[in-house]
Amino acid sequence: MKKFSAFLSEAERSFAAKEAEKLRLKHVGYGKYADASGNVTHFTKNGKLEKITGKEGGASTETPTNGEESNADGGVDQGSISITFGRFNPPTTGHEKLLDKVAKEAKASGGTYRVYPSRSEDPKKNPLDAGTKVKYMRKAYPDHANSIIDNDDMRTIFDVLTSLDNDGYSSVNIVVGGDRVSEFNSLATKYNGDLYNFDDIRVTSAGDRDPDGEGVEGMSASKMRKAAADGDLESFKKGVPSGIKDKDIQSLYGTLRTAMKVEDVDDFADSSYNLFEIAPKLDPQGLREAYFDGELFKEGTFVENSNTGLISKIVSRGSNHVISIDESDHIFRNWLKDLTEKNDIKFFTYKPAGLMGTPELTNYMKRMTPGEFVKKINKKDKVATT
Repeated sequence: MKKFSAFLSEAERSFAAKEAEKLRLKHVGYGKYADASGNVTHFTKNGKLEKITGKEGGASTETPTNGEESNADGGVDQGSISITFGRFNPPTTGHEKLLDKVAKEAKASGGTYRVYPSRSEDPKKNPLDAGTKVKYMRKAYPDHANSIIDNDDMRTIFDVLTSLDNDGYSSVNIVVGGDRVSEFNSLATKYNGDLYNFDDIRVTSAGDRDPDGEGVEGMSASKMRKAAADGDLESFKKGVPSGIKDKDIQSLYGTLRTAMKVEDVDDFADSSYNLFEIAPKLDPQGLREAYFDGELFKEGTFVENSNTGLISKIVSRGSNHVISIDESDHIFRNWLKDLTEKNDIKFFTYKPAGLMGTPELTNYMKRMTPGEFVKKINKKDKVATT
């Protein structure tokens, strides 16, 4: 039996790239491939290598005067880029290791790198707004400050990948925590050739963190939010990156507590939130009980995935996950711990398909019943297996 690591290695190169290699074609940017004479003869479509027909077939590739590689349309291939997309709510010492890993991957590939903080915001799991996160991140990680992107249009991982494709990057390496590699690998590659086109998409692990470790090693954003809710400044400080000065630690702590709207209480049990609402990873039993009691994630509820920023509507409930669908018929399987209900959905923009709150989208979602969803899934599965 082939080892899992072998599958990951093979996944690093797209089917189109492999086919092009067999034909001895050279990638010339933007999913285009040229023969030995420099004529563009093939391009990628839906992850497959297609032959160019008509007047495009004889297009010749020329090297621009600045020495950069161009495609048949004259655009410059930006090459490889390494990225990460995360909540950083709040920024932690563990995030510093993540950013260092992204920079290291970029250096190894000869490309650049960018860090995209999510735009998710709610008083429980995502209390800091994006602008505040970016401000403290740039203080916390000065070596990476110029690569931390503050762009309100980058709300989801799809937004990021589509933007990078439009910028001319032909290869992208997504660096995430070890527990998110599978999710991002499946999601990013599934829509390659549909929402964006890359010759190569890789998902790299930044390493695993020991959640039970003592001191700094075991600190996480979940534990820092809990510490803020508990009014425990000393525990909070253990997770703060070394780049943040003492006065800024106090400011971050106060800002977080204000954003969380917590009251001054002696014990978390007396606070206004349940622990699973603030840090579901620290209270999986509480989350599970609330779910089975019907308090959370009912069918028809809009939810946001905290890892990817994607918003969708629940159409089916499992034992520890839900199945959801967005207005473009993209189907997602989400773990409960990664979800936040979006009851104020009218203030959110769906990406990449369009605006939320339109009559057309509202009517569509009303029509998308669980029964219709199952029929759609069965139909897609049948087509895929024939």
